[in-house]
Amino acid sequence: MKRLRSVLAAGGFIILLLAALYAYDFWPGPQQSGTNRDNTEICKFLERFHGHTCPGSLMGLRLGMAAKDALKGANKLKAKCFVLSCPVDGVQVGAGTTYGIKALEVEDRNELYLVLTDVTSGRQVEARLTKKAEEMGKSYRGVSDKSRSYPAGSTERSRQEKERDAILDWYRTAPDSEVETIRALGRE
Repeated sequence: MKRLRSVLAAGGFIILLLAALYAYDFWPGPQQSGTNRDNTEICKFLERFHGHTCPGSLMGLRLGMAAKDALKGANKLKAKCFVLSCPVDGVQVGAGTTYGIKALEVEDRNELYLVLTDVTSGRQVEARLTKKAEEMGKSYRGVSDKSRSYPAGSTERSRQEKERDAILDWYRTAPDSEVETIRALGRE
């Protein structure tokens, strides 16, 4: 009986976690190309889940959400991510395909893209970053490194940190068409 209670408690936790991951489905549906979506709540959840805010986790989030939107109506999804770093957490949150439920496979090719599959129908899409989104990531690294070269509290460091934060805000709010591209792959 004690073991059964432990199993039920663990199952309840998993259900609550999955409900939180899928919470953004209650927001407006897929966005028209070029429009902005309100990512405020999902970005806050991602920051808590991932432990910090970075372009990598936000890139994975945007790829996961876009791919999931492209497979709207799918009941069971499976993701394959091709980089082993911060974007993986973003994909888990954005697509709801967690490693713990075996809905995420990572093959580290050091190339950020995602293949999302509707397990039931076999439909697949590939989500990739746009050139602009890739360049923003490179820019973030440069600005972030530069900001650390200035003394804490200095005007120049503050300016660099504002520029760094603006890049993060861009990943949170930029129109879908500026961040990711989706390509249908057909059936698995």
